[in-house]
Amino acid sequence: MNTSRRKFLTSSSALTASAVAGSLGTWGVESASAAVGSGYRAMVCVFLFGGSDSNNMIIPFTDYGAYSAVRTTASNIGIPQANLVQFPAAGKTYGFHPSFGPAVSNLASLYTAGKMAVLANAGTLIAPIANKAQYQSTPSLRPPNLFSHSDQEDQWSGLIPTAPTRTGWGGRMSDKLLTVNAGGLIPAAVSVSGSQVFTNGITTAPLVIPQNGGVAVSGQATDAVSVARYNALVSLLNNATPGNQVVQGAAGVMSKALTANNTANPILTATLPPAIQTAFTVNGTLLNTGIAQQLRQVARLIDRSAETGVKRQLFFVSMGGYDTHSATVATQTTLFNQLFTAMKAFYDYTAAAGISNDVVQFTMSDFNRTFIGNAAAGVDHAWGSHQIVVGGSVKGGSMYGTFPDLITNGTMDSGNNGAWIPGMAVDQIGATLGKWFGMPGSDISQVFPNLGNFATPDLGFMA
Repeated sequence: MNTSRRKFLTSSSALTASAVAGSLGTWGVESASAAVGSGYRAMVCVFLFGGSDSNNMIIPFTDYGAYSAVRTTASNIGIPQANLVQFPAAGKTYGFHPSFGPAVSNLASLYTAGKMAVLANAGTLIAPIANKAQYQSTPSLRPPNLFSHSDQEDQWSGLIPTAPTRTGWGGRMSDKLLTVNAGGLIPAAVSVSGSQVFTNGITTAPLVIPQNGGVAVSGQATDAVSVARYNALVSLLNNATPGNQVVQGAAGVMSKALTANNTANPILTATLPPAIQTAFTVNGTLLNTGIAQQLRQVARLIDRSAETGVKRQLFFVSMGGYDTHSATVATQTTLFNQLFTAMKAFYDYTAAAGISNDVVQFTMSDFNRTFIGNAAAGVDHAWGSHQIVVGGSVKGGSMYGTFPDLITNGTMDSGNNGAWIPGMAVDQIGATLGKWFGMPGSDISQVFPNLGNFATPDLGFMA
């Protein structure tokens, strides 16, 4: 490649926002394994940045007194018992936050219908920690930098601290799905929330799309000069210097990025399909919150998956604002009203499209908040948290894991303010979803290197 061609190719990369941020990189060794089964399946990770206070998302109703004594009487951060949306689990009655109720999202109806499950006291773990004594006596068992936002976001996303590259478990799953997704025109991993560790693979990279609108070469237009420039770029990519693996590899990455753009852009800019429009219209108004817009983008790509040619897909969407060191009840209620309404709308789309058994949503967050509140009617950084999983293949209507005993400074409190030691690991949650995806056990163990430390790799919440 001569100097002028090299400069052209280098400078042209600056024109393509989505191609660079979400380069369709498969420049590496493909997995020898393939996902088992046929048809289409998708996972949607809903990440709540800031550390969501799940102590106020899943609340004991039968044992409400233990909750109220700390959260209502002592801290002024409690949810009144009368406002809880009751549900049965593990022989007791619990309560969802009021935002699950019919007056807001009616997401609780999916638990009753067996399409939603609760994952109790989950968190980042290297290996099981039995109690506070073991937590204190064996520092090597603790995940690195507990209670740090960025570090725990990375740990939930599957970052391996000792690895030479920053990858997440969604991206590593994408690496293992190259064979089953052969011929796909867009990557298996798609982020609607910018560049994220979760979707980064070793040999694959995600497609990054905006929460509204399409993806295209930045600065490209339909005039003759723009078209000529684009065609020249394509010609250069198609005629990269033979025998130079670096040049050919870089050209291949950009060519695939342009293919991904050209495939996804008309899907993301088309008139909203009626099934999606109907599902995301509540009380006569199209949901237009950030999380609703992101999930609509996911719905668009799932709706046209036959055109993209991808058989197994992983999506990442997110919300911020959950770092509630003050005014936790009011702030979280506003966020939950948006979140659960959007998640219910997305499920309704999958049900209307006849694909609810093939799509699953699951929440993740940095960590839980302390059970004891602070002087600002807020809550501080903690650990084990409750999450939800939603989809037609979820073995719902149940709580998986063990709900904490809510005793501050007790055997399951890592400190003295209610930072629960998790009983369920992120690796187990991901492995359970991976098995439902059809991934062989050998691939799952490579995606989750800590999985062998846990006696139960499959938690059983997926059919």
